[in-house]
Amino acid sequence: MLKPKIIVLISIYLFLSACSGIRSNNGYMPVEDNVMQLKVDVTSTSSARVKLGEPALILGSREPMFIYASQVTNRVLFFEPKVISRDVLVLYFNKNKKLKKLKRFDLRDGKSFALNTDSTNLNAEQRSLISTLFSNAGFGGPRSID
Repeated sequence: MLKPKIIVLISIYLFLSACSGIRSNNGYMPVEDNVMQLKVDVTSTSSARVKLGEPALILGSREPMFIYASQVTNRVLFFEPKVISRDVLVLYFNKNKKLKKLKRFDLRDGKSFALNTDSTNLNAEQRSLISTLFSNAGFGGPRSID
């Protein structure tokens, strides 16, 4: 009598937990206390790297820009992932490699940023041995060379 109820409750729990989604954290955002230590016209590029860590992107060499970015997405079943939060920190430096200004962006400023979703397809010479061996699984025949 009690076993069927337990089985039904467990199956309902498993079904609902499967629909909860997968949360992915991408990127790196420095700790706020470390960002607050940066001073305009005092902090150099090397000391910013020491305090904040290596940036995700460095643009320019004469007047460099350091870009730190992080993003959280949630994916439910087969639907497209939904961006929950996005934070971008941009450090602008002058010709003397001193901090000129600091800007923060978040998801509300999303129209300013177009994240690159391109991918690079590898040909057979660049694939690993395992992926080459299993690339024909389910296709019913040899795969043509690209």
